[in-house]
Amino acid sequence: MKRVRISARPDWKHKVEQRGLLYHHITPDRAYWNESAYYELTAPQVSLLEAATNELQRICLEAGQFIVDRNRFAEMGIPEKIVPLIKTSWEASGPALYGRFDLAWDGVTDPKLLEYNADTPTALLEAAVIQWDWPRRAIPVERTIQFH
Repeated sequence: MKRVRISARPDWKHKVEQRGLLYHHITPDRAYWNESAYYELTAPQVSLLEAATNELQRICLEAGQFIVDRNRFAEMGIPEKIVPLIKTSWEASGPALYGRFDLAWDGVTDPKLLEYNADTPTALLEAAVIQWDWPRRAIPVERTIQFH
């Protein structure tokens, strides 16, 4: 895994806002969205991350089932009044639309889960729309991965 530093697009704020990402700064001087680097991965590293995230997804679903089966909602800070809605949704077993795992990974040891954003509105925007557009505009064409 290689971290490649690049210059952010001069008009990046305007570009991401055009695509709908309005929350791009944590504070006025601290950006949330960062275009100053990207990571270059080998095919084996991509396969390792794919296997790790598939396992994380399985574990997260297992944990969710544990909470539902044992009514552990209060311990998770979930208000009692919405528990019936959660149970109904869970039991319907609808497909997960998307999820984004935030991982700590040095490219050598096993990836560590920091956070899982599943089916949250901003995750789809950040992990699909904005990231799909950014490499085409910021990273030299010979360095981008072409998806078909």
